[in-house]
Amino acid sequence: MPPVIAPASSARVALWEGAGGIGVTSIPCPPPRAGEVLIRVSVATVCGCVRDAIRERRLGSWPTVLGHEGVGVVEAVGRGAEALTVDGISLAPGMRVVWARDVGCGTCGACAAGATAACAEPRELGRQAMTDTWALTGSLASHMLLPAGAALALVPAGVPDAVAAPAGCALAVAAAAIDRAGAIAGRRVVVLGAGMIGLAALAMAVEAGAASTTAVDPCAKRRRRALAFGADAALDVDARVPACDVVIDAAGGADTFVRVSGSLARGGVAVVAGARAQVPDAVVDVERLSRDGLALLGLGRPSPRHVLDAVTFLAATHAMRPWADIVSPPRGLEAVVEAVAHSGGSIARVAIAPGTPASAVTRGEPAHRP
Repeated sequence: MPPVIAPASSARVALWEGAGGIGVTSIPCPPPRAGEVLIRVSVATVCGCVRDAIRERRLGSWPTVLGHEGVGVVEAVGRGAEALTVDGISLAPGMRVVWARDVGCGTCGACAAGATAACAEPRELGRQAMTDTWALTGSLASHMLLPAGAALALVPAGVPDAVAAPAGCALAVAAAAIDRAGAIAGRRVVVLGAGMIGLAALAMAVEAGAASTTAVDPCAKRRRRALAFGADAALDVDARVPACDVVIDAAGGADTFVRVSGSLARGGVAVVAGARAQVPDAVVDVERLSRDGLALLGLGRPSPRHVLDAVTFLAATHAMRPWADIVSPPRGLEAVVEAVAHSGGSIARVAIAPGTPASAVTRGEPAHRP
């Protein structure tokens, strides 16, 4: 277990300041209140949600501490209400954890029933405007304050920080998509998009006993990467996709989704897990949905148990696939602007070590690429 240190009095953060862009600054680090958990962030990864939020100005009122993917060590736990992991373990300083992207409001009917994934007004970490009571809302910071009700999962010692960091967002989404698709064993699975969500969905489908797995992506580097993660075939978006039983759209785009869904066999299921691009003239053949008994499913938000599923999956299989090769060596907070502009290729995630000075971290991409 990592050594326990005295709680910090201030935190360095990557702050979105609206028209001023992203700046690195220090803000007070308050002690956690009842049920809250103060995390010292070890590694944060920059997912596409950060770029989308900035580009689409969905951050609400500024300023905002960016990011939600990450892994860190519990530094302090607020007294007065027990803070638990997803599987019911009492949190204590020194524990290494990951956390879910979304936090339920805690007051609506869904939250009261324990169904936080269906919360009427969820709070997404890294998109909440700073307030007097909650400023450390994002993972691109030396410290992050998780509110009461946040979903956390312990990370086993054998899982590297850079591998664990995306578990609360990308891998939890993939786990939710596999769950939503139903039984995978013996079925032919096609995954649209070979980013972090798509790679995780491919690997999870392989581990679940899929008869075959096919990746579809417009980028040749990403297609090669998909093969390294277990895909039996990796096709360009214009290629003919063979008959399949399950389609998981991990940001493939609406036009590609509609075309590939045409390859679904009778009784097949399509899960929309991360599509962003919308094409006005893309249509779904409703008559065929009915005739062939197809299921077209939206994903919604992952539940807390999907974070645990993601960590469990990584703990059991991370040594079998090149997860570490698709995450950059850690960089300092000053590299966040560059990381937000990163467009993918052979690297799926840029890693940030928020508590480490820029001069002490490795820069550049890994020498070994999938």
